[in-house]
Amino acid sequence: MAIATFVPRGPLPMFQWSAVAAGLFVSLGIHIVLTAFGLGVAFMGGDVMEGGMAAMGLLLWSGLAWLMASFVGGYVAAWVSGSLRYIGGLFHGLVMWGALTFVLMFLPPSTTMGVGAMGSESALSVPVISSVAWFVAIGGLLSLGSTIWGALVGSSVVEQVEAKTETYRAA
Repeated sequence: MAIATFVPRGPLPMFQWSAVAAGLFVSLGIHIVLTAFGLGVAFMGGDVMEGGMAAMGLLLWSGLAWLMASFVGGYVAAWVSGSLRYIGGLFHGLVMWGALTFVLMFLPPSTTMGVGAMGSESALSVPVISSVAWFVAIGGLLSLGSTIWGALVGSSVVEQVEAKTETYRAA
């Protein structure tokens, strides 16, 4: 008769929703400002670029803004969480990425998807829906990687700060 032994795991890291919220709001702010900058550049002056070029440029800029915002958001979420283990910072960054992606899909001025901005009277063609879907799928995967990178960098900063405070503590 085999007896299964209980092997205790280490303590589970505390999940800090405030860290996720901090990363989410920072990433949303960065994304909104960068998207507004891209719109300002695209429509600067009286002459607007050709319709297809302007739309493609804005789409690419929005994707780049999404990547930068998700990196900084993951960094902030991991750093504010104060997790001394990489996995704790990583999970905070992943939850922040999920919340960011959800919010971006329903922001009307967002050029990512703007699902919330579509009314029932707007009929989109199949090629437009297909290109937007591909953009969101590829951009979402790239932003996930960017968030993971940011969360790992943020966790390493927490680890370095903790190591320095232990070394330099007053007697």
